[in-house]
Amino acid sequence: MPGMKYRLESFGGVLALEEPPMLVHVDQDFMRSLGHSESPLWVDDATTALLSAPLEVHFSVTNACSQNCGHCYMDSGERDTGEMSADDFRRAVDLLAGMGVFHMALGGGEALERPDFFDLASYVRERGMVPNLTTNGHLITREIAEQCRVFGQVNVSIDDSEALAEAAQGTGPLADRVMAVDLLLAAGIKVGINCVVSRVNFDRLTSVFGFAAGRGLTDVEFLRLKPTGRATADYFERRLTPAQNREFYPMIRDLSRKYGVAAKIDCSFVPMFCWHKPDKALMEQFSVYGCEAANVLLGVRSDGRFAGCSFLKGEESIFDLPRLWSGSEQLTRLRAWPKRAPEPCISCDYLEICKGGCRAVSGFVAGDFDAPDPECPFLNI
Repeated sequence: MPGMKYRLESFGGVLALEEPPMLVHVDQDFMRSLGHSESPLWVDDATTALLSAPLEVHFSVTNACSQNCGHCYMDSGERDTGEMSADDFRRAVDLLAGMGVFHMALGGGEALERPDFFDLASYVRERGMVPNLTTNGHLITREIAEQCRVFGQVNVSIDDSEALAEAAQGTGPLADRVMAVDLLLAAGIKVGINCVVSRVNFDRLTSVFGFAAGRGLTDVEFLRLKPTGRATADYFERRLTPAQNREFYPMIRDLSRKYGVAAKIDCSFVPMFCWHKPDKALMEQFSVYGCEAANVLLGVRSDGRFAGCSFLKGEESIFDLPRLWSGSEQLTRLRAWPKRAPEPCISCDYLEICKGGCRAVSGFVAGDFDAPDPECPFLNI
């Protein structure tokens, strides 16, 4: 199939399309039907749920950012000591491409504050991976928007839904972000919104959908507030209330239908989704899973240290990933959580899908990385 990439796995393989964008897990017989010969991975007793490499890597190319957002999970501002050089970044890209990674989500900090950023993004493309960008938008000009054609999609961070109306008129604190969206659309870029949901903007998410619908955006991705970086300072005041956690899924479902805008959620919102007893077979069919850290996802800081996701801390080097992917103590611990899950998770019908919620939230709120997500609706009845 033209434009399709693939990676063999013990269960068969993963197929990747960019248009329409999708990753599809298929069995061994399907891979054979595409003309692939037998693989050493295809041994019946060797089939494992562990992928041979992450499917997507979230890579911070710099920690520099001039915006100083109060809830920044990366604690961005100054460049990391030991920020990777362009040559080191290319070495890391070569390594990830060699492992069969499909997507690199590039961000920061603010990625556009790194002068050589587009050279780095172009190198990701050259090595056969799809680069995507998350940006606060304040540096987007007409010229930069044209350069953004290298990306599969650009997501602009818009959390202050109250200011969207005045921003659409060219005024207020979000005016530069709205302008960035418009410039990117004019350049023919697929554009989405990243929106961190807190109790502050929960009742105003209608405006986010309305804005996305009016601009014809690709989707809105709703991200749960995480207690990492500067967000720890007022996390307990900003996190969703138990009632809001229960109301979240039906609200965005109804708004998505009303406005005709695709709504995505990050994996940490899956416990709130499961509260409404969705069909497990459908969830598996559409790959709606809880914590994907250390399996589907990997997070890398700009100094090359990696962790299971961008919200966890790690001290291991990306250059050791081929050796550590199946041997890192931290990654192994993350993957094995369902096997040591305590009550009530061990008795929950959604354990294998939800995987106990967000480990970053558990570590901060419960003081125990291995505790069930303390904000799960099943724990707050």
